[in-house]
Amino acid sequence: MGTFLGHFKRTVLDHGARHDFLRNLKAPARVLDLGCGSGYNSAVLIEHHPNVEVHGVDLIDESAVPSFIAYKKIDLNRGEMPYPDEYFDAIVCTHVIEHLIAPMDLGPEINRVLKTNGAIYVEAPNWTSMLVPSFGFKREQHDPFNFFDDPSHIRPWTRHGLFAFLSQSCALEVKEVGTVRNWRRILFDAPILIYGLVRGKRGLVVSSFWNIYGWSIYGVAEKSG
Repeated sequence: MGTFLGHFKRTVLDHGARHDFLRNLKAPARVLDLGCGSGYNSAVLIEHHPNVEVHGVDLIDESAVPSFIAYKKIDLNRGEMPYPDEYFDAIVCTHVIEHLIAPMDLGPEINRVLKTNGAIYVEAPNWTSMLVPSFGFKREQHDPFNFFDDPSHIRPWTRHGLFAFLSQSCALEVKEVGTVRNWRRILFDAPILIYGLVRGKRGLVVSSFWNIYGWSIYGVAEKSG
């Protein structure tokens, strides 16, 4: 069973725009995980690039961050990051900018710390996440259906808005924007969702619903020379 689940994870779950971005980075030496949380993105990155040096910033206590992340506790609402110019080969920023009061203020700092020819992946809730009912199933487990189910959310994004953030605020060359959806997983989402309902696991229900609905959007951009 363990072998099957591992194969299922590698061939089905570990795909989509975010995984593809992390997987396809060209031998990155140093990567910044903006809003690193408990280190999910960083763990995926190290799985594909074992020698990478991972830095992370967030507002959580250092004890909640894995030791393999060089962590700094900072408030991104201040629009400043404690790193030298041209320091990172890549930046990953998932579900962060919807929490910021003035996300456009962060753009110049992203440009500053990103190396020339470096790349960034940004992910945020789609504006359509505001149209989803606030589903009451296992509320104590907290995962959001509606955008405002998370009280720390300030505003969702459109694909054009994300394009503008990357091109205007970050002054980067946008390579693509799109809806976050893992097409390899789609056929499995209905049974995963049903299993989550039966087993009382809101997180499984939410993750499959997000994928089917296209709850999030993403953008990829590069810093040209």
